[in-house]
Amino acid sequence: MKQSERKKPYCTDITWEGRADCKHCAIRERVLFSEISNEDLDDVLHTIDHLCYPAHAALYQLGETGKSVFTIRSGLVKLIQYLPNGNQRIVRLLKPGSVAGLELVVGQDYRHTAIALENTKVCRIPMAAIEHLGIDHPQLSRQMALRWQQSVNDAERFITELSTGTAESRVAHLLLLLQSESSKGNCRAISREDMGAMLGITTETASRVMADFKRRGITQDISAHHCQCDATKLHQIISEQ
Repeated sequence: MKQSERKKPYCTDITWEGRADCKHCAIRERVLFSEISNEDLDDVLHTIDHLCYPAHAALYQLGETGKSVFTIRSGLVKLIQYLPNGNQRIVRLLKPGSVAGLELVVGQDYRHTAIALENTKVCRIPMAAIEHLGIDHPQLSRQMALRWQQSVNDAERFITELSTGTAESRVAHLLLLLQSESSKGNCRAISREDMGAMLGITTETASRVMADFKRRGITQDISAHHCQCDATKLHQIISEQ
């Protein structure tokens, strides 16, 4: 059956939207298969699921033996690890074009719990499909390497910018990061709990700093999920620390 002839079956999984359609993907040039032609993808498209996860839903859990990686098509995903005392730390944020679960490529179980921060659309790609395509398409290895390097870059940024310095400078760095990921220049509002878990500060400290930024006109709420940030003032806070 051709891809265009497939119909969505009855399914009780509310996250399932349908099969992947790489040819019409809005971020085709940024995804894992960007250097592979649509014709060459035909053999594996039927194994790839297009899923939509609501905010707070888990893509996978730490320690699970997974069989698929996830390309983020839209939305934002947090990767969580847990400290010995049971507290959680958010170690990375995944944006559109990022791949979650890359550790499966080297035979490991999932090393994080992946949670959608907002309504998030992904393509779930079985490892079998990646292995099949990798045989005849060495450019896939290049894309995998690029994403490994990006994950290293992101981890270093979390260490150098988001986990050191004063609480004010950490929050300023985070707001600039969230603003840079927005096509509209707005800043995605995240919970103070998530902010604390990301920056290594308490929820109360995150709330205090954000309230102070709002009072000083550095941030301004524009909707329930977004705020406007004064990037110049945020950079000034960072330079003064």
